[in-house]
Amino acid sequence: MRVTQPAVLVGPYDWDEKLIPAGEFTGRIKQVWRTLDGAGLAGLIVYGNKMDNAALAYLTNFTPMIADGYALVAPDGGVRLHSAGSPHMMVNAQRLTWLDAVKPIRDIGKHIGEWAEGLGQGPLGLWATPTMAGDLLARIAGANPTRPIKDMTTALDPLLLPKSGVAGRVMRDASSILAKGTAALRQAVKNGATAREAVVVAEKAAADANASDIRVLASLSPGGTPTAIDYPQSGKLDPLLVYLAVRYGGYWAEGALTLASSPSDTLKRTEAALQAMIAKARAGVTIADLAAAARDKLGGLGTHPVAKKVVSGIGLSLEETEADPSGVARLEEGRIYTLRAGGRASESDNALLSAMIAPKSGGAEILWSSLA
Repeated sequence: MRVTQPAVLVGPYDWDEKLIPAGEFTGRIKQVWRTLDGAGLAGLIVYGNKMDNAALAYLTNFTPMIADGYALVAPDGGVRLHSAGSPHMMVNAQRLTWLDAVKPIRDIGKHIGEWAEGLGQGPLGLWATPTMAGDLLARIAGANPTRPIKDMTTALDPLLLPKSGVAGRVMRDASSILAKGTAALRQAVKNGATAREAVVVAEKAAADANASDIRVLASLSPGGTPTAIDYPQSGKLDPLLVYLAVRYGGYWAEGALTLASSPSDTLKRTEAALQAMIAKARAGVTIADLAAAARDKLGGLGTHPVAKKVVSGIGLSLEETEADPSGVARLEEGRIYTLRAGGRASESDNALLSAMIAPKSGGAEILWSSLA
């Protein structure tokens, strides 16, 4: 789910060899070139920014903190990494990656041209993001007129979807951090905290658990749709709808929950809808089947707009690019998904709940659930 993006990222993004070994990244680079076999590319440009950096993090662990970053990947596995920032800032940038050096960006077209001089013949591939500046491809191509640039994003994005053993372990750790944040939120609300106070408590709990990034949306009025908190204080809201996302080791965990002193019929039906989806979830089940299970339990309630997309993949992106976003898509073993249930009876009578699952042939492992 897209949420408010800070102007500058903060938090412990440093690469930890014990968390994600260097061999995990070199294996991913080999997989990239196996995927590109036959494309005739001389090299690959991998782009990321502070909003979208899944591909860049997948290969380098690097998350740009203020602007753009580029990895220049040769077929022999060699990688050059460039980041926005002054030369003095590269000392800190170096801590974010397993690579030996990070160079500042001065003229990315020129950097690419100099790097390409040492490559074989053929075009350069580009692995981009949806938020890349629209004119960037033209600028890179214009600076390298003898090297055609081929966009390989559609071919490479599917590599981000399956989770390796290492990635799955990190995501389970991220889910544990999410659980600590939501537990602190629940307790704060139980103790009589205002919406803002409760959110601050949740953020602090997640930060203390070593989250590198935390995103929060919350109701601005009783039962209201979660949104960015842009006011100095609030009263206690009942019910309170909250969305919390945390990032750890480059990977995201997220959850939506509805806290109420006296559960409404809307909340009870939404709980039943999420329970029905979890019970039905397993590798091979269609998204349409999960959506139907939720609708059956919601009865005549409307579906909350946030929950219209009942299933989405999650990993290095909060919402992964789906190869087939239609209802006929099926849950796949080896991936991790968010299930969303949302009921709506009126502007002030809403409920949102979610769960993170890893589907298997016989059911689904629950990594986090708002029902817990």
